[in-house]
Amino acid sequence: MRIKKAENCRAKKELVEYLGSRKLACLAQKRGLDTKAKLIEFIEPERYSPLELEDFPQIMEIGDFILEHIKKGSRILIYGDYDVDGITSTSILVGALSRLSNQISYHIPDRFKEGYGLNQEVLASYQEEIDLVISCDCGISNYEEVKFAREAGMDFIVTDHHDLPEELPPANYVISPRLLPEDHQGYWLPGAGMAYFLIKAIFIKSGNKGEEKEFLDLLLLAIIADVVPLKGENRYLFKTGLKKLQHTDRIGLKALYNELEINPLEINEKTLGFQIGPLLNSAGRIDSAEKGLKLLLAENKDQAAGLAAELKQINQHRKEISQKIYQELEKKLDPQQRQAVVSYDSDWHQGVIGIAAGRITENYQVPAVLMTSNQQSGLITGSARSIEGININNLIAECTDLLEKHGGHAAAAGFSLKKDRLEKFKLRLQRLIEQELEKLDSELEIETDINLKMSEITEEFYQGLRLFAPFGEGNPEPLFYLESDILSSREISAGRHKRLILGSAEKKITALWWWAGEIENNYRQQSACRLTENIYRGSRSLQLEIKALAPLKDKSKKTESKIEAKKKLSILDWRQKKASQLEAGVENTVYFAEGLAEYDLYPLINRNYYRGAENLVLLTIPPSLAILKEIILLTTAKKLILVNNEKQGVSINDFINKLLSLIKYSLQQENGVFNIEQAALALGAKDITIKRSLEFLQAQAVINFEYISYQELLITKGGNKDQGKANLSKKNLTKLLKESSAFRRFINNKSAAKIENLINKTLISGKS
Repeated sequence: MRIKKAENCRAKKELVEYLGSRKLACLAQKRGLDTKAKLIEFIEPERYSPLELEDFPQIMEIGDFILEHIKKGSRILIYGDYDVDGITSTSILVGALSRLSNQISYHIPDRFKEGYGLNQEVLASYQEEIDLVISCDCGISNYEEVKFAREAGMDFIVTDHHDLPEELPPANYVISPRLLPEDHQGYWLPGAGMAYFLIKAIFIKSGNKGEEKEFLDLLLLAIIADVVPLKGENRYLFKTGLKKLQHTDRIGLKALYNELEINPLEINEKTLGFQIGPLLNSAGRIDSAEKGLKLLLAENKDQAAGLAAELKQINQHRKEISQKIYQELEKKLDPQQRQAVVSYDSDWHQGVIGIAAGRITENYQVPAVLMTSNQQSGLITGSARSIEGININNLIAECTDLLEKHGGHAAAAGFSLKKDRLEKFKLRLQRLIEQELEKLDSELEIETDINLKMSEITEEFYQGLRLFAPFGEGNPEPLFYLESDILSSREISAGRHKRLILGSAEKKITALWWWAGEIENNYRQQSACRLTENIYRGSRSLQLEIKALAPLKDKSKKTESKIEAKKKLSILDWRQKKASQLEAGVENTVYFAEGLAEYDLYPLINRNYYRGAENLVLLTIPPSLAILKEIILLTTAKKLILVNNEKQGVSINDFINKLLSLIKYSLQQENGVFNIEQAALALGAKDITIKRSLEFLQAQAVINFEYISYQELLITKGGNKDQGKANLSKKNLTKLLKESSAFRRFINNKSAAKIENLINKTLISGKS
């Protein structure tokens, strides 16, 4: 894997003056924000020029056309889709048009019986009772189906946002953001966006101008849940409309917030993307998507509460099904071998194999292709997910002769085939993917956005970077190129990931490397990384997330850091003193403390928040020698001061009870989003100890959780008990707690000379 340095950039003066940084000005230019006017509109929503309704060709004519149908008493059918964008689009059109007519009905397709898009048999069933069909979030590629409807005597309006086909369907009108130029601010609107602007035109024509804003909450939900690019109109709508979702008057959404125990004022893109969106999507995956639509259209509190509770149960069932598939596959996987997963099981649920494939890809960094039987068609249906650098859609296309249908994009694809072609398909696709995996590391080149130096990584720079947030599809987090030495490395999360210290004696920063490889320590390193921030108890510290790391073969590692490491650390034994006897604010002294206890001493540091000082006082003892080594390196301490620390260990029950209090806080204050790293600081534990504890609680059916990033997971109450897994998790947890207790006993009870010898030996050898 090669890391490509960012190209040299000549930043425009007006951008530098506005942002106060040449690097950020270069980032703006690279993102197409190459004038001050564009940049201001991107960063300051109050100065953004919203999309002009008339930018959509014929939209006012379409408004007149629909109103004419309403005036005549026409029967109008809204034909939607079964995902979140589809049901929000349908809700917008049904909810808005029902204010003007009592002849509005809807149809949400069944994923398994009808499939995606318009279905001719369904349209035929409506031809005697419908005068006008309006599709939403579908229809643009259904030429034959629209033609059939027109010939059957129905008028047709297609509203969609998917890629345009070579020939548009023969509808009375077709309206889509994709008919705009690609650089237009509205080009990336979701299907709900097209529905929203259509009702805006209708309300202007009908004298109800402004009423469309009452449907902005549904549009916001679609923008996040459908993962459309967060730029242009989408970004503006999200930044200005989030309050509408937080303060919604919609009965169905209020019932959903209540059922999920969500604090509406804390709703953000994580809440939408990992809680509300998946719950609404789950109905279409394993039940009926119409239940989600009915919830959004509900006008009765009791009905809404019942639907919300039912959807929560459906989503829980969806989690259990996908978890079962994932666990079946995980038993066959070797984390040490990078091997693609191409697997079939007739008993797997068609609606969730894509989710299970996504989890395999995320957790093992390999493409995953899962297949099952479709009971309606008799065909095998497949869903594929892939990693960066391997276009799974192209590889599946190389098997076209074996397939009935296929489609998708680089990261995800779907297909179907006859059963007698299954083995040939599996063998061919497995071989194609393995070939791509073999050459991936040698050929993949990661492009970076900006070249950074260690000295440029400051809080001021990070705050400037946040002006470009929220990041997401179409506006990814910037990737920086950085050259530095590695001062320390330790494995976290059972060896899958690593935590590093980069820099020199003058400037250091911690870094997390997910799916870490081997490190050639003799050389200076180049990395492609993102800049993040830790916030814990009001303290802030910057941290890197490494995407890729590679040695600079022409630059041997600087010797300064080695010499620094060989300087002996001395131990001051104050173990007869308690923390209450110490003085705060002593010059060139910092106090290390983790856990839930409060201290009057300052400045306090922990493994994430640190500052340089000659004297390092251990108010609490870190859970491992590796973490202690990191703290010494980060502070550049020359003296380690030990004080009385009576608490040497903690029982498993005490530890679990403390963790449960953190989980309770997460559920009440953070909408269930739980940060593993912050929990480790709060409990003075290793990250892996927190993970094993959570696995134990899940196996005991106390909680359920799903990962939403490497360090964050989403916790819900309850689940299914698995005593075998609970016993194994408890055994692993007990072992980890004993290891930390043993290290703390060593620091508490051994002579200062023995402790000093161990620590200095570790610092010099580089091993923990």
